[in-house]
Amino acid sequence: MNWTDKRRALPRRMGLLLELLLGLLLGLLAGPRTGRAASSPPLDTATVRRQLVLVRGLLSRSKDSALVLSRQLLRASQHLRFPYGMAQSSLMLATALRNAGEFDSSFYYGRRAQALFEAQHRPEGVAWVYCLNAQTYKRMGDAQGVAVLSRKGLEQARAALVLGRRGPYPAAMVSALISQGIIYRDLKQPDSARACYEEGMRIELRDRPVPSALGVLYANYGQLLSENDHNLPAAIGYFRRALAQHRVVRSRNGQEHAYRQLSWAYRQQGRFAQAVALADSSLALARLIGDPHRLTNSLETAYTVYRDAGRYRDALALMDERRQLDNDIYRLEKTQAVARIEAAYRLEKQQARIGALALANDRKQSLLLGSALGLLVLAGLLGFGAWQYRAQRRANALLRATNLTIVDNNHRIEEQAARLRLLLRELHHRVKNNLAIVSSLLNLQSGSLTDPVAARAVREGRQRVEAMGLVHQCLYQTEDVVSVDIQPYLTALVDNLLSAYGFDDDRFDLVLELDLPAVEVDRAVPLGLIFNELATNALKHAYAHVARPLLRLHLSGPAGGLLLEVEDNGPGRPPGFESSGSFGTQLVVALSQQIGGEAIMSNQPGAYFRLWVPGAGATPTPAVAEAARVL
Repeated sequence: MNWTDKRRALPRRMGLLLELLLGLLLGLLAGPRTGRAASSPPLDTATVRRQLVLVRGLLSRSKDSALVLSRQLLRASQHLRFPYGMAQSSLMLATALRNAGEFDSSFYYGRRAQALFEAQHRPEGVAWVYCLNAQTYKRMGDAQGVAVLSRKGLEQARAALVLGRRGPYPAAMVSALISQGIIYRDLKQPDSARACYEEGMRIELRDRPVPSALGVLYANYGQLLSENDHNLPAAIGYFRRALAQHRVVRSRNGQEHAYRQLSWAYRQQGRFAQAVALADSSLALARLIGDPHRLTNSLETAYTVYRDAGRYRDALALMDERRQLDNDIYRLEKTQAVARIEAAYRLEKQQARIGALALANDRKQSLLLGSALGLLVLAGLLGFGAWQYRAQRRANALLRATNLTIVDNNHRIEEQAARLRLLLRELHHRVKNNLAIVSSLLNLQSGSLTDPVAARAVREGRQRVEAMGLVHQCLYQTEDVVSVDIQPYLTALVDNLLSAYGFDDDRFDLVLELDLPAVEVDRAVPLGLIFNELATNALKHAYAHVARPLLRLHLSGPAGGLLLEVEDNGPGRPPGFESSGSFGTQLVVALSQQIGGEAIMSNQPGAYFRLWVPGAGATPTPAVAEAARVL
C-alpha cells in the first residue's frame, strides 16, 4: 500500500470507529433492551425529548443516522400520542430527507410538522418549518436551474423572519436571515445578502441563541468577501472564526465547509502547503459524513490544490476516486431502474391472474344458473305429478331445498363479488403506484435537462400523469371501484397544482362549485386532464400582473348531463389562440370529444371555458340549453 492509499484508508478507519462509538451512544440513550423490546418505541416522553436533541446534532454530522433515529422517534411519538414529539420528529425527518435530496418527501413531512405545530399554537415551530421550506426550495432551484423556486424559497424565509421577530425567537430569526442571504447571493444581489449576514451576526452576538449558527454566518460572510469583494485576508479571518465555532458545536458539515473554503483561499494566495493540509482535513470529514455531493466537492477542491501544488500523482488519484464515485452513483440509479422494471413485470402478471379469475367466475356463475334452472324444472314436474296432499308435501320439501340452494348460491356469488372488488382495488392501487413511478422518472428527467423548454414540457407531462394517478388513488381508497368521488379528487388536484406553481392559499381566491357527487371512471380521467390543462395554463400565464388571483371551477349534472366551467381573472387568451394548434388546446378538444361533449373557450374578460356533456335522453335546463346553443 503506497502513501496515498494509506492516507485514504486512515479517515475510513477513523469513520468506522466514530460510527461504532455513535451506535454505542444511541444504545445507552435508548436504555437497556432485550429480545423483541429492541424494536419497541421509547417508553416515555422524556426519552423522546432527549433523543430529539441528539437528532438535531446528528443532522450536521451523520445523514444516515439522523434519518434512522428521526423515523424511530416519529413512530414512538405516535405510539405515545405525544403531539410535540410528533411535530418535532416530523421536522427532523423532513430536514434529514432534504439533506438526502428527497425533496418531495421533505415537503410532505414538513407540511405534517406545520399542521401539528399550528394545532399546538407553537409559532416558533412553524417558523422553523418555513426555514426548512426556504432551504429546500433553494436546493431545488440549484438542482433544476429554476429561479422561480429560489424566489419561492425567499418568500418562505421572509415568512419565517416575520414569525421569528414576533416571538421573538432569535434562533429562528438567524436561520431565516441565513437562508435569505444565501438566496440573495444566488440571485446576484450581494448587498442584500451582506445585510442579512450582518444582521444575523448582531443577533447571535447579542442574544446567544441555541442552537448557535454563528459559524454558518461567518463562513457565508467570508465566502461573500472572497467571491464578491476579492478580499482574501478578511475572508480567511472569517473562515477561521467559522471553523472555531463549528468545532464548539461539533458540526462536521460546518467544519468540512470551512476547511474547504480555507483551502481554496490559500490556493489563490499561492500558499500551497497550507492549502494541501486543509484540503486533506476537508476530505477526511467528507468521508465521515457520507454525503456523496459533499464528498464530490471536497474531492474537486483537493484535486485542484494538489494539481496546483505540483503533486500530480496524488491529484490523479483523487480524480480517479471522484470518477469512481460518479460511476457508483450511476450504478445505484441503474439498479433502482431495474427494480422499477421488475415491479412493473410483477404487476403485469397480477393483472393476468385477475383476468383468469374473472373468467373462472363467469363460468361458475353460468353453472350456478344452469343448476337453478334445472331445479325449477324438476319442481314443476313434481308439482304436476303429485296429487293433492302428497303433492303439496313434496312441493313444500322441494321449495325448502330450493331456498337453501339459492341462499348458498347467493353467498357464493357475494363472496366472488367481494373478491373481485378487492382485486380491482388492488389493480387501481398498482396502477397508481406505476403512475407514481412514471412521475418520479419524469421528475428525474426534468432535473437533468438543460433546455428550459424541454424541462417545462417534461414537468407538464408529469402533472398530467399525477392527475391520472389521483383517480386511481380515489378508487382504491373507497368501496366503489367503478366511480370516483369527484369533490375530493378535484380538490386534491387543484391543491397539488397550486403547490407546484408556488401559489399561497392565503393570497389566492379559489372558488370550487362542485355539485356532482360521483363520476364514472371513463369520464373522471378526461375531466381531470381537461381541468389540469386549463388550471395549469391559468397558473402559468394568467396571474403575472394580477394582484389577487382567482380561479373558479364549476361542475354540476343538470338533467342527467354534465356541465363544467373554468374561469380566471387574468387578461384572457390572446387573439388567434383558437387556431394556435398548441398541444394543450388540442388535448382539451380531443378529451371533450372523447366523452361526447361540446366545448367553448372565450374571454369574459379573463379566460373562460365551458363544457356541456348531454346525458342519455336528458333535456338540459334553459341556461344549459342556451350554453349548448352558443357552443
